[in-house]
Amino acid sequence: MTKQETHKEIRRRFYEVINEKFPQYEIDSDGFGRVQIVNGRNSIEYYMSRHTLCGYSDNSKQCHDDELEMEVLLNEIVGQYEI
Repeated sequence: MTKQETHKEIRRRFYEVINEKFPQYEIDSDGFGRVQIVNGRNSIEYYMSRHTLCGYSDNSKQCHDDELEMEVLLNEIVGQYEI
């Protein structure tokens, strides 16, 4: 698998996890290497090239907790690949 294919596979698997475990969130791409994971006015940014998450400081406590859980799941996925 090429490096590009590996990154695409990680993203695909992460989006599946979001849709399965966090159905209250919508996935919205800005087309510039970031994806917003949105629930109402709460937003978490997913940086596709680095496979990292960044939530806004004014997100709700629940959104912050979800972000931490998403980060653990994302790191588990990334850990299965050599990138």
